[in-house]
Amino acid sequence: MSNDQRRAVERLIEKDPGARTYAEFLEDFYGRLDDEPLTPSGGHVDEFVGGLFQEEAVVSLRPFQPPRGARPTVLAADTDSTHTDAPTGERRFTVLTTLSAEEENLLVRVMKDRDTGRGRLYVLADSSERRAHVVVSFPDLGFDLIADEEGRTTFAIPPGISLKQWAEAHAVVRHPVAARAVGPGEEVAVHLPDGGTLLGEREGRALTVAVEPHGGNVPAYLTVVPRDDSARLFRLSTSPPLECNTSPEAPLMLRVYE
Repeated sequence: MSNDQRRAVERLIEKDPGARTYAEFLEDFYGRLDDEPLTPSGGHVDEFVGGLFQEEAVVSLRPFQPPRGARPTVLAADTDSTHTDAPTGERRFTVLTTLSAEEENLLVRVMKDRDTGRGRLYVLADSSERRAHVVVSFPDLGFDLIADEEGRTTFAIPPGISLKQWAEAHAVVRHPVAARAVGPGEEVAVHLPDGGTLLGEREGRALTVAVEPHGGNVPAYLTVVPRDDSARLFRLSTSPPLECNTSPEAPLMLRVYE
């Protein structure tokens, strides 16, 4: 850690009671750890610990309730935002829903832009990898959204959804389990974590994708992302092969989700 980063952390600990409490907890924890004799662990212990810290590819979220004594950054996730150019007393942005998965330190926020009538999705996570290119599904509301590299997107709000439905809706965040670029005229084989394979082939404007599953497991979604264009979402199945039209010269990025 650089000196500037260390000073920034020290200032945060001084100003934020929540950060100070957490720092004291870590200091006490590692102090106790230093007092313990060092003994080698068995292989089964290493395997167990590794399983504890394995990140989930699919995370369920429920309506967010700020915990008592939450840090300001956490409380801000459940607060309306007002655009500086908006007339006094008139909010430009309205929070439709905020959802969380506490065990994953993951927040999803959906807002409505009154000026454009469109929705905005924000995915907040501890690391950029945990918010980039995720698929956020709202099973209760019947639609899916694809976040960009920053965990954000704008979208047309489906008609007929009441504020009560938004407030009670649950969501599922899916992280990519495999990704592969495919150029014009190229054939690719994407090996999946469960042992299956996704086969992709480009010929002219046509992209053909097929799944060779392992043990009956079929990934749920595929996103096709052209350069400088919106991502397209497809549901996967074992048959028939998926076919879609693309620009014949543009490189594509394929991402697979469970």
